[in-house]
This record gives sequence, C-alpha cells and structure tokens, in this order.
Amino acid sequence: MSICRLSVVPRIGKPNVAICFLMLLLALTPAAVAVKTTYYDSPRLPTALVPFHYELHLLTRLENTHPIPFSFEGAVNISFFVHKSTDVVVLHANEFSIKLAKTQLQEWYTLQRLAILEFNFNRKLDYLIMKADSYLKQGKYYSLTIEFGRPMSENKRGGYFLAHSTDSLSHQKSWYSLTHFEPQSMRYTMPCFDEPALKATFNVTLGHHKRFQSFSNMKVTAVLAHKALKDYVWSVHETTPLMPNYLLAFSINNLTCTFSQTGGPSPVLFRTCAKSSDLRLTTFAAQMAPVFLEYFEELLQMELPLSKIDQLAVENYPTDAMENWGLVVYSSDLILQTDEPGGPEPSRPRLQALQVICHEMAHMWFGNLISVAWWSDFWLKEGLTGYFEVLGIEHLYPRLGRRILAKYRVMSLMHETESGGIVISSMDIQSNASKTYVYQKATSVLHMAEGMVGHTTFHNAIHRYLYQYAFASSTTNQFLSSIQEGCDRANSLPEFADIKTIMDTWILQSGYPVLNVRRNASLVLTQNHFSFNESRRERWWIPLTYTTQSEQNFSDTRPKAFFPANSLMFNLNVFVPENDWIIFNVQAMGYYRVNYDERNWDLIAEALSRDHQSIHVLNRAQIVGDALFLWNTKRISWSTALNVLKYLVDEDEFEPLMALVVGVTNGFWGVSPESSMNIAKWLSNAGKWYAEFINYTFDQLVFVENNVESAPSEED
Repeated sequence: MSICRLSVVPRIGKPNVAICFLMLLLALTPAAVAVKTTYYDSPRLPTALVPFHYELHLLTRLENTHPIPFSFEGAVNISFFVHKSTDVVVLHANEFSIKLAKTQLQEWYTLQRLAILEFNFNRKLDYLIMKADSYLKQGKYYSLTIEFGRPMSENKRGGYFLAHSTDSLSHQKSWYSLTHFEPQSMRYTMPCFDEPALKATFNVTLGHHKRFQSFSNMKVTAVLAHKALKDYVWSVHETTPLMPNYLLAFSINNLTCTFSQTGGPSPVLFRTCAKSSDLRLTTFAAQMAPVFLEYFEELLQMELPLSKIDQLAVENYPTDAMENWGLVVYSSDLILQTDEPGGPEPSRPRLQALQVICHEMAHMWFGNLISVAWWSDFWLKEGLTGYFEVLGIEHLYPRLGRRILAKYRVMSLMHETESGGIVISSMDIQSNASKTYVYQKATSVLHMAEGMVGHTTFHNAIHRYLYQYAFASSTTNQFLSSIQEGCDRANSLPEFADIKTIMDTWILQSGYPVLNVRRNASLVLTQNHFSFNESRRERWWIPLTYTTQSEQNFSDTRPKAFFPANSLMFNLNVFVPENDWIIFNVQAMGYYRVNYDERNWDLIAEALSRDHQSIHVLNRAQIVGDALFLWNTKRISWSTALNVLKYLVDEDEFEPLMALVVGVTNGFWGVSPESSMNIAKWLSNAGKWYAEFINYTFDQLVFVENNVESAPSEED
C-alpha cells in the first residue's frame, strides 16, 4: 500500500493551503478552467449515491521516533451504488489531509476511471465536493479511493484520538489510540458518507508496531509483516455486518485482558481489557456482560451476528460508554470493580456498573442491529435500550429495576420543571446538554406505552420490529406502526385509539401534563401544561388508569379511557362512593402528575395514615412527589400537603422516601436533580438519617403552616 506523506498533503480546514493546491491543480488542467465551480450547501447529503462497503487500511504511529510522531495515515476505498445519475460526488471530510492528486473514481465492473475536474470544500458542513468529467450512471456501481492522514492528539473531537495510562511506580505514560465516532466524528478521521441511515460493511486492516495489539469490531484473521516499515505489521480484521458509520471502532493498544464467554452451542467470546495494574478489577464486567447478553438473546429471541465482543476500560473517555458492535468502550471508573461480599442488593458503585454494562449489551440490538434513520429518532434507540436495561437489572435483582424506572421518571420530571420542558425527538439532541434526561424521559414514555397496550402485546410488537428492520435503519413512525400492528392483532386498544396519534403528543411536545380531577355527579377532568402557563397550547392524549378504595386494583395498568388531546375537559362517568378515594395513574406508569379536589386529597391522606400499604408503593411515591410539586406551585394548600405527607414517618419503602427527598431538595432547596437523587441514595444507605430528614422536613412544614395561619390579613 502506498502511504501518504503528510508533509506534502493539503490540509482540509486550512483555506490558504487548500486554495493554493487547487489553483495549481486547475492550472495544470486547462480543460477544467472553463468548468463552473461546483458547490453543495444542503445540510443533508444528496440521495444520488448510496455507499455499501468501505475497505480501510490505516497505519497508526504511537512512537516518538518517527519524524511525525503520533499520527495516522491510510487509504479508504468506498463502494457505492448510483441511485440517480450525477456528475457530482459529495461526502464528508474535514480536519485531516487528503492527497487529492491520488484520488481515484472508477466504475466497478469495467474499472473505467472517471477524471475528477474539481475539488471543493464546504467547511461549515464538512463536505468534500468532487465533480467528475462524466456522469455516474444510474443503476451502476462505482468505487472511490482516497488517501488521507493527520497528526493525532488527545482532542476527542477528532473521532480517532490518543489516550494514555500512567504507571503508578515509574510514572511513565503508555500511549494508545481510541475511536469515538458517535454521532458525527468519523468525518474528522476519514472520508465517509456520515449519516446514520447510510449503513455499510467495513473491511478494516490496521497497521501498527508489533508490540501493540489491534482491536476493531471484528476479530483479527491474519497478521502480516509490513513490507516497508521495520517491526510494523498489518492486522487484518473480518468484515463487519451492515452498520452505520458511527459504530465503526478501532484501537491500537497494549492493554491486558480477562477472558469469558456466553454459554450454548455458539458462544460469544469476551475480552475485557484494561491497563495491567487494573486487570483484577475487570473480573466483574467480564462475568456480567455475558450474563446480560444471554438474557437478551433469550428474551428477544434473536442471536447476534457476532463471535466476539471486546470490552475496553479506559480513562477519560468522552462518554460513560460507547456500544460499538463487537468493541464496547467504557470509562474505567464506571466498570472496574473490586470484590465485595454478596448481598440482596449490589452496592451503589456496583449497581452503576451493572446498569452501564447492561445498557451497552442491550444496544447490540437497539442501535446496532437496528439503527436510527436520523438523529431525531435517537430517542428511540436510547429509550428502548433504557427500557431493556431496566429489565436486565430486574432479572438479576427483583424490584431493583422498578426503582430505576421510578428514578428515571422522577429525574426527568424534575428536570422538565427546571428547564421548561424536554422534546425527546429534538433534531439537535446530540448537542443537548440535558440528553441524560432526554433518555430518561424516553424510557419513561416507552414504559407508559407498555402499560397502555399490555406487556405481551408490547413485547410481541418489539419482536416483530426486530425481525422486520434487522440490519436496517428505522424511524419512529415505523416503530409505532409495529406497535399498532400488535394492538390490532391482539385487539388491545379501542378502535379510535391510534398509537401514532397518541404517542406523537408525548414525543413531539415539550413538557408533560398535570391531570386535574374534580368529583361531582361524574368525574370532571382537565389538563394543564405543568408550568400552568395559560399561553401554553400543548395538549396530550392521556391514558387514564385508576382504581378506587372499594376496588384497590393496582395490578391493572391498562387504560380504561383516554383524555383526548383536542378536548379541554373530559367527563368520566364513573361512580365513586362518597367516602371512597380514587387514585389515577396506576403504578405511576403514565408520564404525568395528578391533582385532586380537596375532598379526594383528604380521603387519600386518611387511607395513608390508616394503612399506607393498602396503596401500591409506586402510587405512594407518585402521591408524595405530586403533593410536593403542587404545594410548591401553589396548587394545593400547605395543610393539604402536610396531611398527605405525615404518614411518611411509618414508610419503609425506597420509592416514596426517594420522592420526599428529591421533592424537597430539588423543589424547595434548588438542588439539581442528579444531586437530589444522590442525597436520596445516601440517606437510604444511612438508615436513621431518613428519619432525621423526615423530622426536619415536617418541622419546616409545621413552621411554615403556623406562619401562614398566624400571618395578619390585609384587612387588619
């Protein structure tokens, strides 16, 4: 392979060098002078060309002895299909060097070359734009070969970057390379069609010094000597499955690994790797990842097209983890775990590690096997992954998954209150500083959808969705169509209930509703945006689940009615005895808050004081959280809130106590949602401090109430 010399290659993003090179190119090509300059300025790639395979050769230098240390150089051959005849090729490329004179474009079968008349760069949109001397014909296959390279640094924006570990004794740095291409960083490493729906297969061959090892999505099939560089080798990796660009991953390192595997006739081999001094801490992740993978294979009834999964634990990674197919990378501080004695529940650090590992294993199906068509659908892969993460944790530790779901719901509700609302289908989701809360809301909304259509119908629809769109990209509408088909087959919703119509109100709108319940001859329901701002026009299709004191049926989470989004008021003809409470949002599966009239709040408070366990624990948590929110927003009185909350002195379940702590610390003290949740977790571990916190909170409530009652009126 001919390797680029970076010193003679024009650098994209340096206008003076690139322009001088182009002027020289045009001067040497008289026929091109008369050609009109080609430019492309649309935010999306043209649809004329569809890539399907990348052949990548990449040499990485991690030695200081080379004239240009810490650099990479290579060549990529991209094969694509011409959907519509064109003489312009547009792809992504920026912030690296390209040897333009060696760029080749040719027809696949005849090998006929097409001369490239122009090279232009759109730095704002990261485009490399090339004009050919003749049209690429519709229905034909072509290939484009480009040589490229650049120096490497620890700047993670470049997609392919340096990392290091430091020896605790010698304090010497050990350098290695890593990738993190999600969402759109591959374009800063190599030329590519960098959109999530443009899936392709990849043949990756990595060059490196022989003292390092090569990692990529697929296993190494051969190691060949480099003909020109002493002590360098080429590691040849198997062809990947069809996948989006951002899942391509590779690393040159000298990490040390622990080995494990799944069971069954076709085991998936795991290598869990870290710096040598941390090797003993990889045991936990090495043991748990195969457990989760086996569980999901059985639950989803679909095996993955992988024979191995490598897990790298590295320092200072850009995110908590990245789910690259076959090569998962984690931040080491999250998954490296010391041994601890067994118990009914894992410690907080171990639970955090379990969640991250389980989440990344679930991504093998949701995000990898099926990827998103565009970033506005990003919520779907993260929401589904979060949903199955909860199931995986619940599988190992019953009731712990329930707590995680409650945490996700509470934290996203708190953040929406602070920020004014979240739209989970935001086009700019990846630059959203609040994307953790977006993912939590997405998981909560999907949990509500499961409750709405029923567990069996929901899971059958997901199986159908997986089989229909495996190795393809899907949209939110396609997912909702799968749910609708499942509902139609199971007859699980009334005819008027259209899944897309209902779910769009939760996916496309900011915030969440507060359901107001008033008891008259019938139940009179209204809904407000949580901000209670009358200018807000958002309205939701709310699945109405409820139970009464006489029924006490907290197991039925299927909606008994729907509050239409196009109605300001909804009458529910349900008879409730005068002295019976009614509670809406069974098990808090709906992503909304509930406010009642004074009489119903009093009845709920009496029931909680008399026998709080007669009300489901998740509804107790919801009642506590809603009461604090409504008190803080002056929708219920201090005395009503105190009357509802006073039962908490007898509460011993995590969820209601968590709702109290985060409701007070976030809603009244202004502590961030994340810090509020950390306080709740700490208090749950500290035992007696929960009682101290409750006593302090009630002292403040009584103090405020007494002040309110004793305050002079305006007439005085």
